[in-house]
Amino acid sequence: MRKIAMLAALTVMFLAAPRAQATPYGVGLGVAGGLTYVPTEIAKGNLTEASGTGYSWGFFVDIPLLDTFYISPAAILYEVDLGQGKHPATDIDLAFKFIVPIGGLKLGIGGLGGLTEEELNYDWHLRALGYFGLDLVANLEAFALLQYKKIFRDVAPNLDDVHGFLGLMFRF
Repeated sequence: MRKIAMLAALTVMFLAAPRAQATPYGVGLGVAGGLTYVPTEIAKGNLTEASGTGYSWGFFVDIPLLDTFYISPAAILYEVDLGQGKHPATDIDLAFKFIVPIGGLKLGIGGLGGLTEEELNYDWHLRALGYFGLDLVANLEAFALLQYKKIFRDVAPNLDDVHGFLGLMFRF
């Protein structure tokens, strides 16, 4: 009898406990534009020249797993100059962001990995990021995103670049 009472008490505790689950509220879809800076110097004959800056833009998704932890897939298009003029490049990323909400502000840091396609090559990359978001209205957020990326290329040199974005995120 004592075991049955104990089992009943445990069952009631488990059924009464709040369930941890991610809710779709707060999922965001965003678009942003910005600049890319590639400080890597490219050897071209006897000359070495910096590869400079280019435009970039991307689509971003924020999926909250917890109030302070998001996964964020993204697709980013930008220009890179590897010594033969500017060429398009595309990144497909999966970021992990840690967000600290302070009222209508969101501050965050994170890391990500992904695949880069540039000059008909597929290479992998790693990034670190900083995030700043500001609620404009109930479900619209303005954000700034700064990313440092290292592209590990099959051909030398590996590339380092910095992406800066300003954009809008619609939250469901």
